Amino acid sequence: MATRKNKKLSECLSDILNLAVTNEEDVEFLKSLGIKKRSDNKTLIMAKLFNKAAAGDIQAIKEVRSIMTDNENKDFGKLMEIIEAVQNVR
Repeated sequence: MATRKNKKLSECLSDILNLAVTNEEDVEFLKSLGIKKRSDNKTLIMAKLFNKAAAGDIQAIKEVRSIMTDNENKDFGKLMEIIEAVQNVR
């Protein structure tokens, strides 16, 4: 039963992560990084993580490194897209 409940929670979280960013402040934050297209919450979270890492937050740097080195991670492409967008702005 716990596994079934966890799966449902995981599905709920997945649904939330796939929703479009609607908060205007977050949309403007993404635009400031060069991400012009309508983005989902996964992109927002990765962009905020990257922003913290770029500001020197050691834990954020370690997490970015962990994500980038995890070949199994399905969001690797999304992270690379964000990094490229930020590099194009700077």
